[in-house]
Amino acid sequence: MEKEYLYVGYYYDTDGKFILKIGTTNDLKRRATEHTRNYRRAKTHTMPADAKFQYLWSHKLSKYNTLRYEDRNREIWKSMGIGNFIRNDRFILDTMPNFIPVKIRKTYQIALACEGNFLCNFTP
Repeated sequence: MEKEYLYVGYYYDTDGKFILKIGTTNDLKRRATEHTRNYRRAKTHTMPADAKFQYLWSHKLSKYNTLRYEDRNREIWKSMGIGNFIRNDRFILDTMPNFIPVKIRKTYQIALACEGNFLCNFTP
């Protein structure tokens, strides 16, 4: 059975807004390159020319499960009011929560902010 990844990633747009994305892919490197290219061309929430799409977290699952959990977690985030939902499974975060939950069988807490610093688990 072919495996895919459920991922959470982000970028900052040209206005400095934090854009969070949940998605699925079978190749994380290729998908990050595609997001970078596409969001640099986007009409709204454009990525700066010198920025890149970054991953915060990924988890390998079956293709069916990645799609199912992507949909479920997107709806959980919407119901929690994490941010404003925009096209292509993205959320604009006006206020940065400390953690974003991703529920598969267990709930993963993806750290975004700790002690006032954004992206405390981010390693460039």
